[in-house]
Amino acid sequence: IVVYTDVPRSISFSGSGFLATYQLGVAQCFLTCAPWMLRSAPCVLGASAGSLVAAAVVCEINLSEQLKAFPLGPLSPSVNVFHWLERVLHKYLPPDADRLSSGRLAVAVTHMKTNIKSKLLRPQALLCSCFVPGYCGFYPPTFKGVHYLDGGFSGIQPTMPLSSNRTLTVCPFSGEVDICPADPPCLMDLVAIGVTLKGNMANSIRIFNALCPLGVEVRAMWLNNER
Repeated sequence: IVVYTDVPRSISFSGSGFLATYQLGVAQCFLTCAPWMLRSAPCVLGASAGSLVAAAVVCEINLSEQLKAFPLGPLSPSVNVFHWLERVLHKYLPPDADRLSSGRLAVAVTHMKTNIKSKLLRPQALLCSCFVPGYCGFYPPTFKGVHYLDGGFSGIQPTMPLSSNRTLTVCPFSGEVDICPADPPCLMDLVAIGVTLKGNMANSIRIFNALCPLGVEVRAMWLNNER
């Protein structure tokens, strides 16, 4: 249950892989039903693919179009995921992304969390937050001359220091998160880099699907076997 107060809350989008479509859906729901929550959030944070959702929110990118465009490219085995992502960022980031993100966007990368305030928002910063070694390549990208890896290695669900109780968390995996899939209680929890998730089959499928998207029929078969 999310309790709303008069104090604006920051919003954090977790690492999510291809399940970032879930978070885009949540953001679109906010935009449709409670747009003030997105516009008044003092900080919008993201790790890994969640950083792309955070950037889409603060840069006021058309989320409906992103929902259509996000999952299509990498499904072909002939597509280089990282190069595809770089093209998507250059295509969708608006010319005034620096102004729109200034003071609001925080992107988690390995070994640091960069709060992009007066700095320029560059596609390279988002690429650093999404770089999974092996999956996206073997040579890490650089931001301002420094090599960084996927932000999820530092923390799947980023929060600003001393403000976690004022941060609304969004995650495509069920667990101790404000907005996530509503799975039934289970006997085992999984602590994964700073966030507690439910140790059930549904989450196992989601985690696999985050890296290797499954067909609808395969997902249905796995879920039916769990029942």
